[in-house]
Amino acid sequence: MNFNQIISKIKIPYEVVYGASFIDEILFEDIALDSRLVKEKTAFFAIKGKTLDGNLFINDSIKKGATIVVSSDLNFLSNFSSKLVDEKVLLIFSQEIHNLLIEFLQNLYSNLPSNIYAVTGTNGKTSVAEFCRQIFTIAGKKAASIGTLGITCDYLDQTQIQQTALTTPDIVSFYKNLFLLKKSGIDNVAVEVSSIGLEQNRIGNVEISVGAFTNFTQDHLDYHKTMEEYFDCKMILFRSVLQKNSTAVINSDIKEYDKISEICKKRDLKVITYGCKATSEKSLRIKNIEQTFEGQKVIFNFLGEEYNFNLSISGDFQAYNAICALAIFLSKNICSKKQLEEILQNFHKLHAAMGRMQIAGVLPNKAQVFIDFAHSPDALSNVLQLARKITNKKVFVLFGCGGNRDNKKRAIMGKVASELADIVIVTDDNPRLEDAEKIRTEILQGCDLKKTFEISDRKVAITEAISMLQSSDILILAGKGHEKYQIIGTEKVEFDEEKIVKNVVARIS
Repeated sequence: MNFNQIISKIKIPYEVVYGASFIDEILFEDIALDSRLVKEKTAFFAIKGKTLDGNLFINDSIKKGATIVVSSDLNFLSNFSSKLVDEKVLLIFSQEIHNLLIEFLQNLYSNLPSNIYAVTGTNGKTSVAEFCRQIFTIAGKKAASIGTLGITCDYLDQTQIQQTALTTPDIVSFYKNLFLLKKSGIDNVAVEVSSIGLEQNRIGNVEISVGAFTNFTQDHLDYHKTMEEYFDCKMILFRSVLQKNSTAVINSDIKEYDKISEICKKRDLKVITYGCKATSEKSLRIKNIEQTFEGQKVIFNFLGEEYNFNLSISGDFQAYNAICALAIFLSKNICSKKQLEEILQNFHKLHAAMGRMQIAGVLPNKAQVFIDFAHSPDALSNVLQLARKITNKKVFVLFGCGGNRDNKKRAIMGKVASELADIVIVTDDNPRLEDAEKIRTEILQGCDLKKTFEISDRKVAITEAISMLQSSDILILAGKGHEKYQIIGTEKVEFDEEKIVKNVVARIS
């Protein structure tokens, strides 16, 4: 794309600091925030973040072929331009660099999927987004999910995707990947939206058709500082991202329901509720969740009719996640009773997202080892209560807490683990730049020390925990889920819990 092609479309104020004489020659075919991703004909946005200043990588980006560099630091650009000689690169200054970035993205990646469904809440985002994708697929529609697990899609070459470690991708990756999905004919995309992603505007004016809210419990207080601030950031989805006449899907059974409902009412959003207390005109009211040998059976009412479906996945919280995903699907798809029943008949095929109560190993004595991403008090409580329903023998839990993250939840998680498990093993989990022993000590303050073991090395801890299991016991490895690494200091060290479990079980067998 020639820069001149978008000049007339740009509404955000900017100033060309260097390169005005050859502006007609400037082409760009890509946009990057990370200089490591810059290639020929890239527009590099040098944004100053909390830990890194993009201005420090302007020289690297130009060496790699950037043809446009945008910064909000006029002094830096002015000094830098004096060092340039023959480089055919535009240096652009804008005080509204983030908004200018959005305009660049909207011009370069203008064709995006028609229906984008944003899912927020403390827990369940990954499962709801993945269930959404699967339900659309069952209904014969191409779909994808974006979030903690990256992009899941049956119709896209994974090598094309720009992967990210963030729940909500950075704004450039988000636009690029949506553009690729649209090129592959995919118009239904479920996206996990974190509070931090909303606060940092990583959605960047992408039109969202439906916004869903799962639940709200303590997490991320290292970033938000208070629960009020955390909640307010979640509400950005409903207060400003969703446009008038868009749809909000809300869990009716959470205490925050009235607050969210009031926000939606003020914004003229259509509301679909789900849960046991669901009462809106277009609601999915849960009548009963029955645990079965195969999983669970869910009975609900929708538009005056009773429906049911079977899940091969256990846990009330997963039933809620599936119902939420179904509500999202129904918000944009009108089905006859027969059509909906045909879709529901295939719900037994829904499978849990990777690292969500994923069975990692079964011992010869029928003891089972599960991996789950639970890293908040509420999520840990849910998986341990589910474990209690699966077995009438002992429940073991092994977990730690991440470094440089919410330290207020550590003792709470220790208390939850002690109350709901028979044996607790406290270990390390992504200590990052914090002292791992200090993190464990803070967790142990909430634990019943009579039933708690402290083993710092997570691999050793897993091995020891498995060796303790008796007939039909259950061990939950919480916190890592789909992650295949440990973050120690600033380094990511390979750490595959599933592989570790399989190796230990193989030795025992």
